Amino acid sequence: MSEKEKLKRRTDASIEAFKSFRLRWVTGRSKVKMEIDEQKYQKILDSIMKDEIERHMITGALKEKGPMTVGELAQLTDLQPNLLVQHLMALRRNGAITEVGEKNRQYLYKLA
Repeated sequence: MSEKEKLKRRTDASIEAFKSFRLRWVTGRSKVKMEIDEQKYQKILDSIMKDEIERHMITGALKEKGPMTVGELAQLTDLQPNLLVQHLMALRRNGAITEVGEKNRQYLYKLA
């Protein structure tokens, strides 16, 4: 995959992440007049944004290519397999993806 294609995937995932409920909930903190240390807030926001972008990269890849294994997703998204597994567990827990069988002794994941 070319660098241009990788950048497009990451940009598309970023746009979708900005739309996500999780990020809106965190950034809406001012509505409840909650005081939080700015550095701590920024660190939390950066972490959530990173997770959301990576998860949208995964769901975008599954939407585009169909069911894939962790290895295939790692190649397509440039994410480390151990990080991918963490995201896949979270996405599965939230009902966004499901396991649909096996390929080369690896689970296949698809959008729910």
